[in-house]
Amino acid sequence: MDELDAIAARIQARDQGGTPGPWTLELYPTLRCNLDCAFCDTTDRHRPAVNELSVARQLAIVDEAAAMGVRRVAILGGGEPLLSAATPLLLERVKAHGMEGFLTTNGTRLDAVTDRLVALGWDEVHVSIDGAEAATHDALRGRPGAFRKSVSALCRLRRLRDQGTGGLPRLGLHMVLTNRNVDELAGVVRLAAALGCYRVDVDALVAYRPEQRALALGPAEEARLAARVEEAIAEADRLGVVTTLAAFRRADTLRRGARAPAVVTGAAVPAGPSPVAEGLAAAPCLKAWHYLVVQSDGRTSPCCVLAGTGGSVADAPVATVWEADPTLLDIRAGMRAGRPTGRCVECSENILTHERAIRARLPRVAPSPSA
Repeated sequence: MDELDAIAARIQARDQGGTPGPWTLELYPTLRCNLDCAFCDTTDRHRPAVNELSVARQLAIVDEAAAMGVRRVAILGGGEPLLSAATPLLLERVKAHGMEGFLTTNGTRLDAVTDRLVALGWDEVHVSIDGAEAATHDALRGRPGAFRKSVSALCRLRRLRDQGTGGLPRLGLHMVLTNRNVDELAGVVRLAAALGCYRVDVDALVAYRPEQRALALGPAEEARLAARVEEAIAEADRLGVVTTLAAFRRADTLRRGARAPAVVTGAAVPAGPSPVAEGLAAAPCLKAWHYLVVQSDGRTSPCCVLAGTGGSVADAPVATVWEADPTLLDIRAGMRAGRPTGRCVECSENILTHERAIRARLPRVAPSPSA
């Protein structure tokens, strides 16, 4: 059974009255950051830490997650996770439980944990790189020299990994598409290949503030986008790099913040080998059944878009929040009824693509004659 099938089976078991835990736990050790990205949606990233969970509580959350059957822990967040004293210890605790570990970082502090990542057999590291050229990346990230630090750290991690015998961690790049880097897509793919990265994830910009809206693609950039996407996809195919660029063949992928996840109607649901509640099979998003995000202050949510809107695990067990938090229960009920939250318009196409793939593994209900 592959991962998508396993997640689908876990969702179905919960829908049939079982109490499986989430498949993935996403931890934000801190909201603090050492960069100043113009497109960042975390407005308090440079404030002093407020109500951050203690290192001991964060480690206990990983222990509780393991007891609930969590299989994957992602360490990232609204800030730079490697600014937190908890993160090196979290890396070790995750692997001590035999769980898959995923780290997303801006890369400028990566050298501090490079040796540990390789020694632990950490599974995957993604570094945020927003241009093929240092000038582009540094301007978007708000710090001169950020590109050099991140790329140098990735080179060292790749070298140490390749000197070992385990082939881990897998490496990837993450990029936010803006009007500053639309012409560097193929260059970022080439950079990824040169750095030993197996994938590049590209996300559309979501803009709230004037400085973010100033980075949105205008008519001229949108007119060039199709050609730039095809050029980058061709390079990825040539170099054997996985990307999420195919989504940008659709114009609506750029409209992040303006469209809700599509509701799956009964007529669009094919017949399958065994029945499952039609509401679940048609839910526009299934995150609330398999994913839990814990903010640096302990507040929870089923995804990064809704981060911090649910109950807290600062004092309550993770299992209690997962089973009984009113916000999480409301989101599950809304998704079953085809009513995503208002903020779901901000969701990344990368996330929605993954959710569609999981939903495709659920046993389906044949459309009713009246559909």
